[in-house]
Amino acid sequence: MENKKRTLAKTAIYRGSTTILLFTLSWILTNNVYETSLITILFNIVATVIYYVHERFWSTVKWGIISMSKNSSEFSKTA
Repeated sequence: MENKKRTLAKTAIYRGSTTILLFTLSWILTNNVYETSLITILFNIVATVIYYVHERFWSTVKWGIISMSKNSSEFSKTA
């Protein structure tokens, strides 16, 4: 399970890169700084919250996680 600081760091890096992409595409399509800024800000507020909740949910799911067994040097998979 990830700690909350790691999840927040991943969220910030992901949102930063997608913000640049969204701003660039919005600017190309609208050629208007106000509309581009509004679209980018609103979308990123909503998307950041959704992404954080999504990551926290998946950090509790055991499916597909490979972990090191404490009693053995072999990896164990959860179903």
